[in-house]
Amino acid sequence: MTLLAARHRASEDSVELSAYDQDKWNLGTLIKKVTAVSPNYIGPITPSCFRPFESAGAFSVIFPWAMQWTATKDWIFGADNATAAATRRIMMMTYDRSTPHTAPQYKGFITITFPSATVFTIRGFRMTYDKYTTGTAAVSGTAVTGSSTTWQASRLAAGARIGFGSTDPSQITTWYEISAIGSDTGITLASSAGSIADGPYVIEELRCIIAATNATTTNGGLFVVKGLNPDVFAPGGTAIAAAVSTDNVRACFWLADASTVTNIYSAGVPLEDRADWTTHYAYVVDSNATTNMKCYKYNLRAALTVASGKSTSAWILTTGSATVVGNCSITNNGRIGTLNHGSGSGVLSLYCVTTTRVYRAAVSGITSGSTTYLNDAGTEVPPGGINTFAATGALACVEIAATMDRLIITTSGATAFRSYVTQYRTDGSQWDNIMLVDDKQLDQSAADGGIWPHGTTNSVCPTPWVEGGLLYLLSTGTTAPTNFLRIMPIGADWSVSTSSSQYIISPRMSTPNCSLFDMVYAIRDAIIGSSSVLGIDAGGMRFSYRTSGISDNSGSWTVVPDGNELSGASSAVEIQFKIEFRCISMTCMPGRLYTLGVIYNDLGNDPHYQSSADKSDKTNKRFAWRFATAFGGTVPTLYVRLYDATSKTLLLTDDTVSHAYGTFEKSTNDGGAWGAYDTSDKANETTYIRYTPTTLADNIKVIFVVSQS
Repeated sequence: MTLLAARHRASEDSVELSAYDQDKWNLGTLIKKVTAVSPNYIGPITPSCFRPFESAGAFSVIFPWAMQWTATKDWIFGADNATAAATRRIMMMTYDRSTPHTAPQYKGFITITFPSATVFTIRGFRMTYDKYTTGTAAVSGTAVTGSSTTWQASRLAAGARIGFGSTDPSQITTWYEISAIGSDTGITLASSAGSIADGPYVIEELRCIIAATNATTTNGGLFVVKGLNPDVFAPGGTAIAAAVSTDNVRACFWLADASTVTNIYSAGVPLEDRADWTTHYAYVVDSNATTNMKCYKYNLRAALTVASGKSTSAWILTTGSATVVGNCSITNNGRIGTLNHGSGSGVLSLYCVTTTRVYRAAVSGITSGSTTYLNDAGTEVPPGGINTFAATGALACVEIAATMDRLIITTSGATAFRSYVTQYRTDGSQWDNIMLVDDKQLDQSAADGGIWPHGTTNSVCPTPWVEGGLLYLLSTGTTAPTNFLRIMPIGADWSVSTSSSQYIISPRMSTPNCSLFDMVYAIRDAIIGSSSVLGIDAGGMRFSYRTSGISDNSGSWTVVPDGNELSGASSAVEIQFKIEFRCISMTCMPGRLYTLGVIYNDLGNDPHYQSSADKSDKTNKRFAWRFATAFGGTVPTLYVRLYDATSKTLLLTDDTVSHAYGTFEKSTNDGGAWGAYDTSDKANETTYIRYTPTTLADNIKVIFVVSQS
């Protein structure tokens, strides 16, 4: 029996998994074929980093918020973490998922002036993005006339941008800034758009939501900056004024809970999804890093009555103070979403952290004056238990990774080297995964070229956001060596890849006349980076195979066991593999695949034997082989396999030790006499062996093979 191989290289054609093709690489959306380097490889989006201090903005940013503007382009925003001041800046970056070998790019920043000119510290930060496409619009110079539009009633703000000819923002080539919204059907542009016939259009508006504390405590609370769009984030910065008395213009509005603000210890600002154009709820978690926690609820899209930039129109309610275990984190604390597991399965809930607990509050239970709005909590129990890894007691941020149905929990202080990816657990059981390491690598542009950015923290708290399976981490450091934006493809991790379809399906591999699969092999990186000293160990890969349901992607998968052995796979004329990656780890560095192949035995005999038609007996269903070449010692265990010659399906496997399904015999006189089989070497040129199965169906054509495995 001869060993043969089939293989496919990463450079071959690929498609997205949703457009499955059995003869191409089929890739999940977080899996990319990289052709910018040689040799080409396939793997999850490559971790990368952005250096805020090396941008034109050159200031530290925290609390990332990201969105997928298109399938390939993400917008990322971060809040000012420089020394507390009367103004605060917001930085914008972009990232192209289609070129995963490149880093995020700097877009620009805005500088916000608050209605109260005292010293602010940002404790919670979010952005919102709204796209309005209802009705149609025509243009004459700077005048835009709408049909079936409700621009003013939908509370869009001047400063947003509008494009014409499509409702898809990615199809707009020229954007125009809106300088005024005079009515539901009337808009004024900041510059002339010429003459455009009535047709489709799209308005995009960004808003900045900030929960802040202040040196003068009653000047803190919730702030919203309206009327933003990406073009406002200029490389040299754009000044945003404090609001005065007019709503829905580009300005910073103070959403106060009372004339004298009591929401003075903001710790985070989780948001619900926008319900409609007049309803979008924000919840400010309020605690002075103590064992008490309040929630303030606001409607971000309420019509505001504004005086000196301040309005109480958006405030809805304030809970009572709930007692918690551990001190409440004041680092962008809180996220609202619906998990599909745990005590809050299917329930829209607020998740937030203290130093030792993760708490959940069903949003429906966050009511005025309530001190019991917190439903339950989960205790920090690292994987392996506290006797394997000590609990940090320093939980800082919580994020919901919706596509993974997991929580991302980061830590602060001296324990900032460890974070978690886990289901929400209230039963005291172990959390799922540990993530990140503190190896002190400085990912600055002047660093050695042999390194590669990865999940390191530099002993500062990482603040997370997950968007479309990518984890964005902004560290809370305030210096160039400690402030980075890192991007890691944790949504492609093999713990969640099946449910999220983030894996590779290989092209089918033709294995004609296969009698037995031997093993799958992969050529892949052991180290990522150009230096064996400074490079990072690549994460593992998990392989599964199938030999049916290949043409229509319907076949089920069997995991390849350790050692990559395929001896348990039935023979088949083709085989296909699924490849999953480990992306959640200490470094979050996934592997790269260059070539994938399979080794198999063909339907030929072991080279020591030749099939003998003369000594075989069709009537009595006996199969014989001439002992053609001596082993030079004891004959090893031999295996007989009988195949249906038409379908190539395996009918029977037996061996000379167990002989469980038939009888082995041996002749040393050209078949003149047959005796019991033994393991003696070849005696002469007339030595034969034969096998008679106990049972074998009638009227089938049989391929009979003898081998050593």
